[in-house]
Amino acid sequence: MSEAENLVRSRIKKAINRYLDVLQGRDGATLYDLAKALDELTATYHDVPDVEPDTSEGSTAPRIEEKPIIDAAATAFPDLGWYALVDPDDGPDQEVGMSIAVGDLAEIAADLVEVLWLLENASHNDAVWEFRFGYQSHWGRHLHEIRTYLHGLAAW
Repeated sequence: MSEAENLVRSRIKKAINRYLDVLQGRDGATLYDLAKALDELTATYHDVPDVEPDTSEGSTAPRIEEKPIIDAAATAFPDLGWYALVDPDDGPDQEVGMSIAVGDLAEIAADLVEVLWLLENASHNDAVWEFRFGYQSHWGRHLHEIRTYLHGLAAW
């Protein structure tokens, strides 16, 4: 593995592990720490080069159980609750949806734990591709929705 690839892997691991630590409430994590960890994930996505996966069907990581993550996040951040969601593409007549923050935070965590597994058990390109694709297609959307919610809670 090249030095550049090692730096990319290290950056992704650091951002994910920081998020997971904060989500568990380690070191007295605050809502501000959570907001920063989410921002770091976004910055890492933008700094990681786009790659094509090595396998056409992609590598598959085992999915973790989200309930323990939800429980830890709810304990660490008891002020988090339901928040409103709207789809920017659905126009002004849409109904407002609702989501529970700790559930969405756990979904992000589950996706990112899969990336950690791929970094250890799959090719570099498959793992990096999954990190970037997950941001674009799933966990990134949750991240930005929650980040808006945290901003409304004055998590700075």
